[in-house]
Amino acid sequence: MITTNTKTAHLKVIVFDHLDEDVPLFLELFAPNAKEHLSLESLYESVENLSFFQEKRALYVRCDTVPKKMRWDLLYLSDAPIYLFFPKVLKDAQGIDCRNFSMEKPWERQKRIFQWIDQFCQKQKKSLQKEAFDRLFRIHEGYGLAVLRSVEQILLTLSTPLIHLETLDKHHLLEVGSSDWEKARQMVFAPKHILRPDPLDMLGFISKIRQEVYFCLFAFETEPKVAIPPFRKKEMKGTEQLRLMLGIEYFYALLPLLLEVEMLAKSGSFTQEMLFDLLFTRTTALYSERI
Repeated sequence: MITTNTKTAHLKVIVFDHLDEDVPLFLELFAPNAKEHLSLESLYESVENLSFFQEKRALYVRCDTVPKKMRWDLLYLSDAPIYLFFPKVLKDAQGIDCRNFSMEKPWERQKRIFQWIDQFCQKQKKSLQKEAFDRLFRIHEGYGLAVLRSVEQILLTLSTPLIHLETLDKHHLLEVGSSDWEKARQMVFAPKHILRPDPLDMLGFISKIRQEVYFCLFAFETEPKVAIPPFRKKEMKGTEQLRLMLGIEYFYALLPLLLEVEMLAKSGSFTQEMLFDLLFTRTTALYSERI
């Protein structure tokens, strides 16, 4: 495990176990104005051909594979912060500012996310009680960005200096009712238009659906690549028969659909309602082919 004394906000290489869960939270907290590049080539071109008048904002790229020859010197020479995100352990990043989270235990990840969000609260001159965070973490099934959104909502509506369990009760943030996570799960196994979240945040909803799809794919493996949380295993037992009926092809077909809708959402050319209708229509078509 690569460790340095560099502060998280200044790290250049970050290794996560699940990019879709942790990268959005990292960027939201530490590089909110960062520009995404879809390939290392695009990143190199942007850095090497920087316009004289171009703002030197942070850049980032998600690397799903580690190239054999990585131009680490680029990280040293650029004036702008560059973040490379990897979903696996790096073996050739010696001398590069790097933090590896890919081997952390579930409770270590929960502690890290608490520290990040608590740091965000402290900047607003507020405090987040650990017990309150633990409940939010449980409600949102470990998705850090969703926890941050709940905390932001509370900070905007309350003047209290401390977010504690009573605060969550006052805002009805209890583990009852149909949460967006439950709606995402139902969209995979029984798509219905009434499952539309309110308020509608398609990027957040897509992330929840994608996580559900990944866990379903892991369930088809004899030895899953990741540890499935106990509460997830219990839920997945209830959908095992339907999951087998739908078949692994159905879940693989959902992944490019989710990516397509996600890209359209990021383009800003479509309303949230249009994107939801597209997702629902296409998901229903894939579902109908299998049932």
